Amino acid sequence: MKTPQKKEKENKKIKDDSLWGLLSPYKANHTYFRLLICEEEDNIVLQITDNPKNWLNPMQDKYRSYKQLKRSEIDTVKLSTKYLLPRHLINQIGPTLGMKLPSDKCTIIDNIDEDGCFNIEIPLEFMAEIVQNVKKIINLSPQKKYELLERYLAENSEEKENG
Repeated sequence: MKTPQKKEKENKKIKDDSLWGLLSPYKANHTYFRLLICEEEDNIVLQITDNPKNWLNPMQDKYRSYKQLKRSEIDTVKLSTKYLLPRHLINQIGPTLGMKLPSDKCTIIDNIDEDGCFNIEIPLEFMAEIVQNVKKIINLSPQKKYELLERYLAENSEEKENG
């Protein structure tokens, strides 16, 4: 005969269909953001990675003269989001991360697969839109995060089946 404590433990192993239970397998996924500005070049760079150590890659030497914006300057508590990887955001929201940026002024450098970093370079005049969009992504509700993940996984499973 099982004790009541063992029965409780067995019942907890039942699949958790709540939102947090569905997100829990992706708990280790993070996306980190970094904003760099260079007033001499009149440029702002939004960098996205899944691991901040990727910002030390040799490709990043190009941004040595840039100044990193602090969280307080952006008016946000954090510069990361849980449960999503950069590839999830890029594939589902688009390479400009949902921002309406002019393609002739925007330079996108997608090195996620090579050195783990995704960069969007744009003139400084678009700083307000970039900051607003980063805040929006960081503050996504768990429901929205799960929807993005679900769509990403559905699309990639279809590609694998057809490919």
